[in-house]
Amino acid sequence: MRGLRSCSLGLLVGIACVSAATARAEDVREPKLVTLLDAQVKEGTAARASRNYAWMGYNTPEINLQLPPVDNSAYAEVTFAPAKLLDKAGKPVAYEVENGLYGSDTHAIDVRFTPKDAKPDSPPVEFAKAVGTIKVRYPVVARTVLIKPAVPVTVGGAKLSVKGKALVVDSPPGWKMLEAPFGAGLDEPLRVYDAAGKRLEEDRSQQETDMSGPVTHTTRVFKGTIAQVKLDAVDEWAEVELPYDLPPAPKLPAGDAGTKPANAGISGAAVHPTVVRRLPK
Repeated sequence: MRGLRSCSLGLLVGIACVSAATARAEDVREPKLVTLLDAQVKEGTAARASRNYAWMGYNTPEINLQLPPVDNSAYAEVTFAPAKLLDKAGKPVAYEVENGLYGSDTHAIDVRFTPKDAKPDSPPVEFAKAVGTIKVRYPVVARTVLIKPAVPVTVGGAKLSVKGKALVVDSPPGWKMLEAPFGAGLDEPLRVYDAAGKRLEEDRSQQETDMSGPVTHTTRVFKGTIAQVKLDAVDEWAEVELPYDLPPAPKLPAGDAGTKPANAGISGAAVHPTVVRRLPK
């Protein structure tokens, strides 16, 4: 999911920005990546009006984007184009934007509309409707690839091979890393193990990169002999657009700040994409 990240956004296939093994959260899990049909993308993707129910910014109006309920959604690239807020007379309403984070339990993300130059006690911005477009680049075909010694694998135009303690990657121009968004609850897209099944930590001090040729040659060294590599990869992407023209969601009760309502603050008509455009491989 598009957001603040320490590494590059995913484009074709992923090698994680691997941190020390001791820094991994214990509650993360391996992604379960799937293949989706166009109909599943259309049905599972929807924009609706919502309200923030947290203590901070309670009742802030939002546009909520629901993504298909699969782990692929964590890697979607979402762009909320600047929206227009209009009052009852059709005149523009000034506002500022606050981008929400991807929800691992809901497979959703939102954009929030706050008053211009708001103060801590400023009331929510008032408007009659929000008009805008959401663009989504979605990983419709994704999988976990197994790489073993002496059996090189080519994924997304990059060749990956295991040699002793090293994972060697020869990647074409434009090949970038795949990374789960902050708080997604998913393990790193690159997971390396020894023969006993122990997770190996990368020795980043020994990493070497050569960009002098037509491909980038990268050698990543791990603290132990590699028996197997698991690599989360995206084989095919699709693009959808959701133009919306939505009234704000009804305000939540004044005394319920911090309490999650039954509908999570989401209400009103749902806008689904009408066309799913598969991108060239």
